[in-house]
Amino acid sequence: MRTGTLGVNLSGLLPIIRKYLYTHSDVFLRELIANGVDACQKLLAIAPSEGLEVSLQDLKVEILVYPAKRQLVIRDNGIGMTEDEVEQFLTVIAASSAREFAEKYKETDIIGLFGMGFYSAFMAAERVEVLTQSYRSDAPAVRWIGDGSEKYEIELTQRPEGRGTTITLHLTKEYDEYAQIWRVRQVAEKYARFLSIPIYVEGGAINQKPLWREHATSLSPEDYKKFYQLIYPGRPDPVFYVHLNMDYPVHLQGILYFPPLRPEMMIEKNGLFLYVRGMFITDQLSEILPPYFELLQGVIESSDIPLNVSRSQLQVDPTVRKISQYISRKVADKIKELAETDRPQYEKVWDSIGPFVKYGIVRDEDFAKRVKDFALVRTIDGSAFMFPEYKAKASTVKDQKGSSVGFYVNDLKKQGALAQLFREKGYLVALADTVIDPYWLSYLEVHENMRFIRVDAEEAARWLEATDSENALSDSEKQAVKEAIERLTHLRVEPQALGPKGPAALLLREESQRRLYEVALSGESPAPSRFVFNTQHPIYRRYLLSQDIRWLEHAIDWARLLSGDLREAELQSFLERDWALLSGA
Repeated sequence: MRTGTLGVNLSGLLPIIRKYLYTHSDVFLRELIANGVDACQKLLAIAPSEGLEVSLQDLKVEILVYPAKRQLVIRDNGIGMTEDEVEQFLTVIAASSAREFAEKYKETDIIGLFGMGFYSAFMAAERVEVLTQSYRSDAPAVRWIGDGSEKYEIELTQRPEGRGTTITLHLTKEYDEYAQIWRVRQVAEKYARFLSIPIYVEGGAINQKPLWREHATSLSPEDYKKFYQLIYPGRPDPVFYVHLNMDYPVHLQGILYFPPLRPEMMIEKNGLFLYVRGMFITDQLSEILPPYFELLQGVIESSDIPLNVSRSQLQVDPTVRKISQYISRKVADKIKELAETDRPQYEKVWDSIGPFVKYGIVRDEDFAKRVKDFALVRTIDGSAFMFPEYKAKASTVKDQKGSSVGFYVNDLKKQGALAQLFREKGYLVALADTVIDPYWLSYLEVHENMRFIRVDAEEAARWLEATDSENALSDSEKQAVKEAIERLTHLRVEPQALGPKGPAALLLREESQRRLYEVALSGESPAPSRFVFNTQHPIYRRYLLSQDIRWLEHAIDWARLLSGDLREAELQSFLERDWALLSGA
């Protein structure tokens, strides 16, 4: 058996780093700013032991642009490097001075770990110059020049600013936008505005206060709204927020916001930003957020979240799952707190947070245990009940098996008139008009010994049945009307006593087909499967006496109007027929 040593082809490795390691073209600027910040943090860490008088206010990272020269400059006044350190860390890929320093000094504010970030400069530059001078008074400045190949130049020189490092990127034509102030400021604010070391773009500071690091008791609702507008400028104010502060088993801080729910929100996913030591990393956090909270917005910060080498993606491991569980629990606790302490405000924000909560109940058993009793049921008359309250009221209505029965609509405009008939009978009619409601109702049917019947379901008609048969048609009259309506509608027609003041007729739908349409979100209802005519309504005696088919057509259109099936174009003929029948024309 032979042993050997792996070799590295630098001429092949550098192009890979340049083109394939990072997923975003602007990330090179993040990496270079991070290096400058780390240099400042290192100087702060060693200052006491080295007898240096350095404070946070003395340190900075500056970004300068020279459009005419197509140059971008990142300059800091941090710890700097000696010639030996330049040879050790700039000429050896994956040799991280930051990682080595953090391990030696137990420093927790260092951003860089992999020793790869500097080489991201060659994504945008055809040549990179590094001018650096160590904090050590006896060390001369060093200039390093590289062009992205395995070759480089190095010389001793002077740095006019003294201690620190200046990196000059001679940009390629494809990246000349990074020699423009507006573009550099945009990228710097995206990645670096919450860093603790002051960051300047052409002399203007970009740093902002990371609100998530403040204690929640010291902040007002207005503070949270202002911070939301800072990270999401121009968007409507959030309806709800949760402040996160987790110490064990991982350290995590953050602020989550529920945005106001609106149709276009379905395309605004991944609105949560991950920061590590104040540096923005990514907004692709589907692994951290429970699936029912993917539309949440806000920020989280943690140094314990595992990242890949480019620091642009998460590595899924037990830490990430623990954070996901923590977020779910914190949101559930906040929902419970608001529901119990401020019911009016809770009812006000429910339309925006309700779909999240219902989806969470369906997807996550632990989350369901925490919040299911605080899910709101809205009724068509504008009332709102916590689910236990609603269930208690619905328990007065039982089916043949003893299960409580709840009635609902999923489109109040189409089914409102029909729903009103149930309301007049004393039934609560719930409004279930969000995309998650079919699943939520199915969950409740399984777990709460309840049945939910839409007002136009086949079974619904029997709950409107009259208790007496006053003025009802005889059996032969029922049969005559039934046969005539069957010829007109080609539906299954059934007589039922719905009261002299009840509806003339009802169009009903087969239950399993109706549920399929709801789940498919087709926007349409299945075709009617049954036509029920009211044997106590006077319109049928008018037909029997006159044999004028228009009375039956009118009853059919009334049923279509109740169920929302009568189209606008057909309303005119309905009204014209109504006038003709009433006037005897």
